[in-house]
Amino acid sequence: MANALPLQGLRVLDITRFISGPFCTMMLGDLGADVIKVEHPVGGDGTRRWGSGPHPADNPYYMSVNRNKRSIAVDLKKPQGIALIESLLARCDVLVNNSLYGALAEFGLGDERLAEINPRLIYCEITAYGARGPDRDRGAMDFTIQAESGLMSLNGDPEGAPMKVGAPLMDVLTGLFACNAIQAALLERERTGRGGKVGTSMLEVALASMPNIVSDYLVDGIVPERWGNGHPNLAPYEIYKASDRWTAVGIATEPQWAKFCDFINRADLRDDPRFVANQNRTANRAALIEALSPIIAARPQAYWLEHLSAMGMPCAPVNTVPDILAGPQVEALGLVRQVAHPLYGQVPLVRSAISRDGEPLPVRRPAPTLGEHTDEVLTEVLGLSAPAIDALRQAGAIKGRRAQ
Repeated sequence: MANALPLQGLRVLDITRFISGPFCTMMLGDLGADVIKVEHPVGGDGTRRWGSGPHPADNPYYMSVNRNKRSIAVDLKKPQGIALIESLLARCDVLVNNSLYGALAEFGLGDERLAEINPRLIYCEITAYGARGPDRDRGAMDFTIQAESGLMSLNGDPEGAPMKVGAPLMDVLTGLFACNAIQAALLERERTGRGGKVGTSMLEVALASMPNIVSDYLVDGIVPERWGNGHPNLAPYEIYKASDRWTAVGIATEPQWAKFCDFINRADLRDDPRFVANQNRTANRAALIEALSPIIAARPQAYWLEHLSAMGMPCAPVNTVPDILAGPQVEALGLVRQVAHPLYGQVPLVRSAISRDGEPLPVRRPAPTLGEHTDEVLTEVLGLSAPAIDALRQAGAIKGRRAQ
């Protein structure tokens, strides 16, 4: 067991769909847990059909948040389906759900019943708006939470419309918060021997993800503005067009600003009362951008990256996704792995971002097809016989490939 993964030996029942919950359980799977993904027999997780390319079913969107799991297809509206779930829960360490608040109670799986089934069970509930308050029963998507939480008001051109972040950031961060809460609960269980319930919501995570912005308003009454690529508290902190490409330059300290001005032979900018300290520069950011833009535009990006990096100045190319994926750093880290998929053969996917003892966590399983492991799980975990499984299939309680 010397090379065992940190969560090896733990079993997770994953009753989640879309992104926040599946991202959480994928991380648990990456860390070694046996994640059993429960899906409806018709259609399964909706992200299976969110493809915009040549893979309409089990598309790259679904693959990206469902590796290292097994899929079983169970109809929770059938009494036999609920009985199966209860039997699995008795043998699991963790349950993760991201349905509407209280949805499991409608199937007879409220908090008290879960504790009866398995007193050691860690139950993680992910919701849109939390466990109390007037919005408790509402649902949400990443896009609507970005809008409602205020995050969208911070993004985009200052003169343009509010803008969402291009990636499903709130879903992913909610999954990270939930994964952290689950692991803390598992550690607590080691001390107490008892399970319990943990939870988070997309709204709570959204506000927690804007610490400086929210704190500026709560403490000092500073109403957040939209700064585009700028920073509300730092300047210069922008993208500038070099002679060939957009380049990000972020200067965070006074010594860095002085060093930068010396490098570009502009002591006048360093000593200008409008720019002499960060507080002055942020108050006069438009004039600062106007002064620096032609200087940076006079040289190619490679010049700025070479010299600013050598001086320890924060700078970077503004890459496209193809740019960064083709770059030497991504290759050196082995971030893209070829994963065998039952429908599409070898598929390149980004691996887990976590490493252990210098090695990245492995992709042990590709994202499963719908119900791919139904018979396997029911046989291995519950000890059901082939005739018993066939009877469940005939009753419509399960779906999946019959074990060979």
